[in-house]
Amino acid sequence: MRLRILNINHILLTAFLILSFQINIYSQGTDISRGKQPSLFVGLSLGPSQSQIINIGTLSISDLLANKKSSFFGFVDIGYFFSNYFGLSSGIGYTSYNTQLTLSTYQNTPFGTTDSENEAYKRSVSGSDIKEIQKISFLSIPFCINFRLPFNKTIGFYLQSGVNLAITLNRNYVSSGTFSYTGYYPEYNVTLENLPQYGFSSNVSISKDGELELKSLVFNAIASAGFDFFIQKKIQFAIAAYFNKSLSNISGYSSPDKFQLSSEINQINSMMGGTSKATTQSVGLRLSIRYYLK
Repeated sequence: MRLRILNINHILLTAFLILSFQINIYSQGTDISRGKQPSLFVGLSLGPSQSQIINIGTLSISDLLANKKSSFFGFVDIGYFFSNYFGLSSGIGYTSYNTQLTLSTYQNTPFGTTDSENEAYKRSVSGSDIKEIQKISFLSIPFCINFRLPFNKTIGFYLQSGVNLAITLNRNYVSSGTFSYTGYYPEYNVTLENLPQYGFSSNVSISKDGELELKSLVFNAIASAGFDFFIQKKIQFAIAAYFNKSLSNISGYSSPDKFQLSSEINQINSMMGGTSKATTQSVGLRLSIRYYLK
């Protein structure tokens, strides 16, 4: 799916033309093209992205729609180039993900329970116009291999890839929808509905803020590819496409086979609780600046 807020291909092409023009300027007398490329560096990277929290294998729910939302990432890193081509880097940063889920209708699998008088019955729940916004953020610690292909002493193409250790910071969800509750009493062969005083309400609008159950530590694969150039002898600027995807299940929910989206009035569980797996993914534009210490 194409990004709605940016077109990376057009941006990188424009950046390449601008940087090519810069080469002509610097090649006329600066000492940038004459010096040996420095090795040890510190840097700052940040940028916008389109992110998605992917809820896989959602049980008891069909026709679930998910929309990507705008997010943000940023890193402070330190690295070392062993040659003009290869280096390693690590650092610390912040990564966020944001997704909106929509469900037009919902019907649960009736489950057994008891009422206030301890009589057994089957409780059924139906819903409509259900929306959920999931927001997650992580403290990120990347470990990356850097490859750089210099076109000359000023400009080059670079590729960075590696693994990101992500520690969960925020894990919020906001849900809303309209729900109806009925109860079937097999002993009397009767179904109760439209009796709010007994907990069997119809067409009730419900909203809730809650916290997702997530693993405290996950691993992501990360990659960046773009162009960099020296604006001074020790200062380098870069623009690149950025990709980030979790390598395993981030969900901390158990027993999705027993999932109920809403079992009581004024209560909505996150749809992630009914999934067999949840992952994260984002694509964005990465802007970086590096200062070479030597």
